[in-house]
Amino acid sequence: MKHKKTTLITIETSEVLVFRRASRSSRAWCEACGAEVEMVSVDVAVALADVSARTICAWVQEGSLHFAETPDRVLLVCLASLPARAGPTRPGVP
Repeated sequence: MKHKKTTLITIETSEVLVFRRASRSSRAWCEACGAEVEMVSVDVAVALADVSARTICAWVQEGSLHFAETPDRVLLVCLASLPARAGPTRPGVP
């Protein structure tokens, strides 16, 4: 009688996300929070929330993500409002 041999392989992965404070974020006043908060660029917000830049901009447009605009018209995202919007219950968006 032949015996069936089963091999179980477990793969563990880890992910580290690093963003540079000096070039990608700054402290600024957030009107919606009414406080000075950490503001990040859209590309950093994309990486942190694991969504597309288009989704970040849509969240800003609908008012659920706080933002500020620099004099050079660069969009900065309020880091304090990002976790609330990008929680585990968010719908899958490209």
